[in-house]
Amino acid sequence: MKKLLLALLLIPLLAFAWEPTKPITVSIGNAPGAGNEIAFRKLAEIVQKTNPNINFIVENRPGADSVINMNHLMTQPNNGYYAAIPSHMSTYVTNDIWETKIKKFNYDSFTDVISIGKSPLVLVAHTSSKINTPQEFAQLVQKTNKPINIAIGGGAHRMAFEYFMVKTKGNADQVKLIKFQGPLQAVTSVASYDGKSGTEFGIMPITIAKPLIDGGKVKPIGFTGNRTLSSYPNVPLLATVTPGIDVYAGWAIALPPNTPKDIVDWYVKTFSDAINTTEYRAWMYTNLVFVDESELTPRGFRRFIDRLRGNFMPLAKTLKLDE
Repeated sequence: MKKLLLALLLIPLLAFAWEPTKPITVSIGNAPGAGNEIAFRKLAEIVQKTNPNINFIVENRPGADSVINMNHLMTQPNNGYYAAIPSHMSTYVTNDIWETKIKKFNYDSFTDVISIGKSPLVLVAHTSSKINTPQEFAQLVQKTNKPINIAIGGGAHRMAFEYFMVKTKGNADQVKLIKFQGPLQAVTSVASYDGKSGTEFGIMPITIAKPLIDGGKVKPIGFTGNRTLSSYPNVPLLATVTPGIDVYAGWAIALPPNTPKDIVDWYVKTFSDAINTTEYRAWMYTNLVFVDESELTPRGFRRFIDRLRGNFMPLAKTLKLDE
């Protein structure tokens, strides 16, 4: 009888667990077409198929490598109706080094949810470039006496560039970054290179570069990380010349500070279920994205971020990343 009464008492608690009753605004700190937006929109599509009453409003708030957007999230109520899709490297590592004058948050200010995907970065070149391998690119940045411009669209991309330059002792007087508001804009600059305008090289997630690679507009030189890609068996890893360049584009779901646990639980359950669907797995395979199962809980995601900071903050602090 006592067990029955306890069960009956719990029913109202279960029935009134948090669920959204109005649209959820999800902000992206990049211009349209970035990997975090693409991954989230795919997950939202899957969520809405099984929960037709749930609606998402996606807002792009680019600027200062997502700092503008995360500053905005700090001001939003923690009622479940506001979320952001931050990039791992930018929000949790390099924003602690650059843009410090305008940043209004710490790396651990937000309420963690889960990671929604990672994608290797790719160094690309315009198809007219004479550079075809990581070794040739390393020699170029070491020995060039002419200006070389490299397009990037995010913090992870810049970290990969800086790491490559440090390890190869590149000529920093001649090799310069051109920063764009997002990776789509960066790879488009490489595709439009004509020797006078555009950029000959760029670094961005393979997720974003893939259509232009497959369309013959840009060519891949090498991938970050330690995973060779079956879709591009002839493209080597950048680690062949810079071991340890394990930099990925990665994206998470974050909520405003001190969001209640019942709201966090809804996000974790809803989006981890969507990640584990056949549809999302197929999308990840096609777009060369992967998910680490250990990062599908707030605690697991936080452990990952602590490791990421442990690996890259020491290097970041040696670089002039606030320029």
